[in-house]
Amino acid sequence: MAALSSLRFRGCLVGERLDVRGLARTGAETGDPIEIEACPGTRAFVFRWGAVAMIGMTAEQEAALLHALAPRVTRPLAMPMDEIATVTAGAEQDRIEPDGTIALQDLAAPRVGLVADALAKSAALSQQETLLTATLDRMEPAIASLRDRGRLGLRSGLLLRSIGAAISARSRAVARLQPDEKPDLLWDHPELERFHARLVEEYERRDRGEALDRKLVLIGKTTQTLLSLVEARRSLGLEAAVAALIAIEVATAVYGLLVP
Repeated sequence: MAALSSLRFRGCLVGERLDVRGLARTGAETGDPIEIEACPGTRAFVFRWGAVAMIGMTAEQEAALLHALAPRVTRPLAMPMDEIATVTAGAEQDRIEPDGTIALQDLAAPRVGLVADALAKSAALSQQETLLTATLDRMEPAIASLRDRGRLGLRSGLLLRSIGAAISARSRAVARLQPDEKPDLLWDHPELERFHARLVEEYERRDRGEALDRKLVLIGKTTQTLLSLVEARRSLGLEAAVAALIAIEVATAVYGLLVP
């Protein structure tokens, strides 16, 4: 591909998994990312854990590629999560400019693949951040109702489904993707280790991963508290029902004694 002064690079999380079998590849890669054939003058990479990265494509070309890959995606997202960067080639050394532009020495597959990995993982973290934040937002009405009115304002079933979806998604993400995990291509190109570390720092992947785990702990503790209150409410309701039944039985017995 001819070197361009500036290229748009888009990392995109599209689903839970992406089946790469049978895709036309440009190299012999066996691990993520895998470069696949794309439009002339552009590049595209796919990740088995459900992401795609595209460089030098127009919006129409990106949409066409994602549409072509859609049948291969497991549990597709309703709206893909993106991370976009500008890449330039011809720098004396690989670096990240103050404005966020990624300057590369060249557009060889290892360097471009490393950037693809960074953008795709950042997009995956963004999706997790959105999901866990939404879960906390759904719990807020119950917390507010408890604070203001002294009772829960949310059905336990709805609360549990919301929390379960968030925890399940986070668990799947952790199982298939570690924020600071090194891409496979570094085994063959250890000279890019420092640049990879710079990308991890630029996109704050470690800090964001730790923040997600803290949110998950907060959700867990809040859930435990709310469910304890739900159980207490159910127990109180059951005790009230038993007391009412006993009162009715006693009243019936007394009535039977008083009325011949």
